Amino acid sequence: MNVFLGVMVISLSIWKGDWRNWEKYYPSMLYIALATFIYEFISHEQYQLWDLHRDAFLSDMNSHFVHNLVINPLAIFVYLSNYPTDGLSRILSYNAKWIIVFWLVECVAAWMKIITYHNGWNLVWSLAFLSIMFPMVRLHYANIRLALLLSVFFTVLLLFLFDYV
Repeated sequence: MNVFLGVMVISLSIWKGDWRNWEKYYPSMLYIALATFIYEFISHEQYQLWDLHRDAFLSDMNSHFVHNLVINPLAIFVYLSNYPTDGLSRILSYNAKWIIVFWLVECVAAWMKIITYHNGWNLVWSLAFLSIMFPMVRLHYANIRLALLLSVFFTVLLLFLFDYV
């Protein structure tokens, strides 16, 4: 499934990505990759909330790399490339579409045991996380300093909520 997702996101980025202006989106693509790597660093040894597992083609570690370096950044590239600029209802609908699609893919991955949850995390928490993540990525695109400040706040909040600190 990880390879399939990678191929799908690469194809979607070729079809829908704003490749002429990719440099505009690059900082936010790095933001999502770095945030994922920070989660991996914090949780790797002892306190994972979720964990990606091997599939038929990729080892555990390679699954993480495909998500961190291909799927997440390119998905964010497509998300930002097509972000509506007018109408609150269009913006809310656009975000809802991305949140629901990501969550449904995660539901399938959980059903297939490609992702597992630990220490109180579950699909409901994933939905809440995605509901914050996508607006935060857009905020990062528009106002990097505020997004980084809020990212620290949300990270510390999650660390406390899940008894990491």
